Amino acid sequence: MLSEEGTPPDITPPVQIVQTSIEGRILNEQLQPVHNAVVSAGGETAATNEDGHFLLEDVRVPDDAAVVSVEKFGYFKGYRTLMVREGEQQYIQVELILQNENNIDATTGDLIPFPEGTLTFPPNAILTADNQPYNGTATVRSFYIHPEGSTIADQMPGDLRGIDKNNRQMGLRVFSMLVFTMEDIARAVLQPNPAKPASFQIMIPSELTSSAPQQIPLWHFDSATGFWKEEGQATRQGNDYVGTANQAGFWACATTFPQITLTAKVTDQLNAPVSNTRVTVLTKTDLIPTFGYTNVDGIYYGKAASNVPLIMTLTDNCLNLLRQQEIGPFNAATEISNISVALPENQTLVINGIARDCDRFNVVNGTVIVNVDYRNYAAHIYNGRFNLTVVRCNNQPTTVTLTATDNRNNNTSTTTLQANSGTIAPSLKVCN
Repeated sequence: MLSEEGTPPDITPPVQIVQTSIEGRILNEQLQPVHNAVVSAGGETAATNEDGHFLLEDVRVPDDAAVVSVEKFGYFKGYRTLMVREGEQQYIQVELILQNENNIDATTGDLIPFPEGTLTFPPNAILTADNQPYNGTATVRSFYIHPEGSTIADQMPGDLRGIDKNNRQMGLRVFSMLVFTMEDIARAVLQPNPAKPASFQIMIPSELTSSAPQQIPLWHFDSATGFWKEEGQATRQGNDYVGTANQAGFWACATTFPQITLTAKVTDQLNAPVSNTRVTVLTKTDLIPTFGYTNVDGIYYGKAASNVPLIMTLTDNCLNLLRQQEIGPFNAATEISNISVALPENQTLVINGIARDCDRFNVVNGTVIVNVDYRNYAAHIYNGRFNLTVVRCNNQPTTVTLTATDNRNNNTSTTTLQANSGTIAPSLKVCN
């Protein structure tokens, strides 16, 4: 089992505020797009379109931990934490979790059962937002997040980094995870009384019972910083963990391990960048994961466990395995430039386009949003040219919609054409 002993954590340089862009897709538990979700980062907001896509341009965020939040009525608020670089557009995907509701009497307290465990509130143990005793009906919304589930990478908040009791940034191996919120009948926020905290008993998945420790650190997600924060311990009872929660939100039972910063450039067989591709980096022995996506330039920039052999896996948006290879071990920040994947030619659409302005001069700096198969992809326009490679889930003819913006004057244009696979070379006139 990977331990926090031995190699010290990666020495993180001072946090810098950078200007970047973040795009992505918001889905529900059926992996369907969520329309009109509000996405926020760096003080800016955007709404998702009918395909669940959003784009936040030129936001100023911390480079080590940019926090993106997602809100949609009826769902728990979603969060993603990611490492970003100045001027490099990053992709994320978030799966919103549907809220399960239970009403309890704050005066008597109650036990809320769910398939993976219980959540218990003592009598007279609920406070209002201004810390006054609350004695009415409380609506509790809760959900167990399966740490070995196939969608944990998109459901979990943050990016599995925590700040431990010694103020060190560490990677987290999660054994159980729970989220709950509390409101009164007017939807005003309520909280457990820290002097009488809520208690939980939550399942350890069968895949993890053999390695789950008897005592385990307990973590609460801090939405302000984007990191999990160590908040005491939980204890194992049989195949469950039990502990207390002194505030609402996301809670996790997790061990820690040191990490390094990993940068990897992913290209296809034509040496073109492969963007928006899921990257999973697993420890070879214990299969402890870290997750992320390549950015618009095909670069993965994130964390990985230090000083142990690793397995890097890349999958496309059709859940096809593109590449799997062993890397590491690494004991310091590392850059890898030779990750090459072979994209399926009969399902790959390559777009090599030209964008000119109203006077037929090249658009010096701009963005093209390309909609293919009801999904959006973004590409930069540099000196009139833009390039994008899209891996489709079939090779049938489809409509391709290109919406281009000239960043100098905010002129936009939309062009529609038909394609299937191979290479197309659209010429766009970006002129209102």
